[in-house]
Amino acid sequence: MTAYQDLLDIHIRHEISLADFRFDGFSAINEAVAKLMAGELKELFIVGDYGAGKTHLATAIYHSYTQQTRQTAISLSLKDLIHQDPNADALVGLDMFDLVIIDDLQYIRHSYEWQTGLFDLINKVREQQKQMLFLADNPAQELAIGLPDLITRLSLSPLLEIPVFDHEQDRDKLLSTILKHKNLRLPDEIYQHLLLKGPRNAGDIIAVITAIVPKLTLLKKQIPKKTINETKELIDKQTFLLELTNHGQTDGMHSPSF
Repeated sequence: MTAYQDLLDIHIRHEISLADFRFDGFSAINEAVAKLMAGELKELFIVGDYGAGKTHLATAIYHSYTQQTRQTAISLSLKDLIHQDPNADALVGLDMFDLVIIDDLQYIRHSYEWQTGLFDLINKVREQQKQMLFLADNPAQELAIGLPDLITRLSLSPLLEIPVFDHEQDRDKLLSTILKHKNLRLPDEIYQHLLLKGPRNAGDIIAVITAIVPKLTLLKKQIPKKTINETKELIDKQTFLLELTNHGQTDGMHSPSF
């Protein structure tokens, strides 16, 4: 990272874009998404741990698809929707859209109604030669889905996994890319602390950056040592909380409950 520059010029770019994922680790996903938007790929199943950036990616694909193809799309997260809509009414008529995005698919284990509804929707989308994108924390066979026919349908989609960046060099590229696309520049000491002590996946890194930037954007050129230390402590705290959240989400994803 280059030397610290005037933080008065820093601003967060709020729109979500596929540019946030243009780095080496995401090359396979980027190629598949390009085929999806070109109409060369009808279905895609993307797997990633909690906090890996699946929802961020789903939103970016939605925006890019509707803006670049001028076709219709809809994106649903099942995390809360399944409990709010026990009869799966939200799935009815979605085959009218050119692209249907289903995020947090793992929560479908909670509802047999949603499983049968999604099975019917997939069949209708395929009949009309339209497109679907699924995002979950595990492949279909590991989601504790009680409807075998749905597992079969989902398993036919090409499967890709969001990478976790355990190696420092890869994480350095990831962090630099995220900051670049958000028009951000961090002081070297904070950058190095985030690199070495921060999260290991894109989604959590973005969350930590979002948490620390407000502490820096109102300051002038010279950041006090106290603020540097407070920011490093905030990175540690946010990383720890994200790890707890990720662990809790993983522990809760094993058994179906109909």
